[in-house]
Amino acid sequence: MRRLLTVLAVLHLTACATTHTNDPSNPSGPVPRPVPPDASEARRLGAEADKLLEDGRYEDALFLYRKAWADGFRHPDALYYAGVIAARAGSQDEAIIWLERAADQGFAATTSLTTEPSLESVRQHTSWARIAEKVAANARKDAPAAATQN
Repeated sequence: MRRLLTVLAVLHLTACATTHTNDPSNPSGPVPRPVPPDASEARRLGAEADKLLEDGRYEDALFLYRKAWADGFRHPDALYYAGVIAARAGSQDEAIIWLERAADQGFAATTSLTTEPSLESVRQHTSWARIAEKVAANARKDAPAAATQN
C-alpha cells in the first residue's frame, strides 16, 4: 500500500511538472496585454489639478499634474502651470522638465513665459534658452492661424 501511494505521488508530480512551465519563451497560457492609461481619467485629473491651482492649493495641484502626466495628460497650458508651481516650490529642475514638456506640446504664450515672476530663478537654468526658443517657435506657428481667423 505504501508503495502504491509513493508511485501515485511520483506520477502526480510528474504530470504537474510537464503540464506547466515557467519558461517565458513558452508561456502556458495567454499573456495579458498591458493596460494603456485611461485618457478620460488623465483629463479628469488634469481638470481637478486646474481647480486646485485656482484655489491656491499648489502642492496638491502639482501632485495631480504628476499623476495626470503619467496617465497621458498633455495639455500645454497645464504643463506650463505645473512648471510655475514647481518653480514656486523651489524645484528648478522639475520646473524645467514641466516647461520643456509644455513647449514640446505646443505652449505658445511667450509673454507669460518671460514675465511670470515665479520663473525668475528658472531663467538662469542652462536649458532656459532652448525652452524659450521652442515657445517662440510655437508662437510663430500659431500667428498665421490667428491672423486668418480674424
